[in-house]
Amino acid sequence: MEIEKFKIGKANLMNVLVFGGFDRENRRLYVMSEYVEVLLILNAKPIIFPISALSTKFLKEYIQMCECVLFCGGEDVHPKFYGKEPQVGIRKINLLRDEIELEAIKISYEMDRRVLAICRGLQVMNVAFGGTLIQDLERKTTISHYQNLDGIYGYHTVEIVGGLLASIFGSRRILVNSFHHQAIEEVAPGFEIEAVSADGIVEAISKKDRSFFVGVQWHPELMVKNNLYQKELFERFLEG
Repeated sequence: MEIEKFKIGKANLMNVLVFGGFDRENRRLYVMSEYVEVLLILNAKPIIFPISALSTKFLKEYIQMCECVLFCGGEDVHPKFYGKEPQVGIRKINLLRDEIELEAIKISYEMDRRVLAICRGLQVMNVAFGGTLIQDLERKTTISHYQNLDGIYGYHTVEIVGGLLASIFGSRRILVNSFHHQAIEEVAPGFEIEAVSADGIVEAISKKDRSFFVGVQWHPELMVKNNLYQKELFERFLEG
């Protein structure tokens, strides 16, 4: 990312707790650099949660010290968390990450933290509050939702149907990137749909009883370099 092309954000100094990946096979924690860079560009302070069975007792303490919480992309959510059996087409699962993030997003809600959930994060958000997932989109739709194209480019359109995203994007139809094979099936109670794709797949949701509690199915962190609207999504997330 060419940071010099961006104007550094105002001094909001928000602490942002970031839930990234956990590679059990290679014993590595990781967060894709684009998530961290967009936060730094906007003068926020990313704090990466150390995913471990030993760190679960510190979940509330980490969330307590941060104003914002970011849930990143990653593996499939185990269907047992939404009362389903695994179906043909489901891919890699990380149970420890599922358990930690499902609890973390509930705590974040209880503490009224500002939450942005991206891709898998959207799915975790939906499942945590009683929604269900489509386990493999290839069996449900004719539109491709996984692009063989650099993520800085939009791939398919989504229609903005909710007021919160309309206030950010303005246009009723935007082009987004897409890297997912699962999606929301039943929207969790209490959530509103903010965006849908042309084939009816839910692409964004929000909970209006909190200051900012939003999930998007696309990857705005990959598009901020060439798309000021996606950058504005992060700016709104970081507003105090």
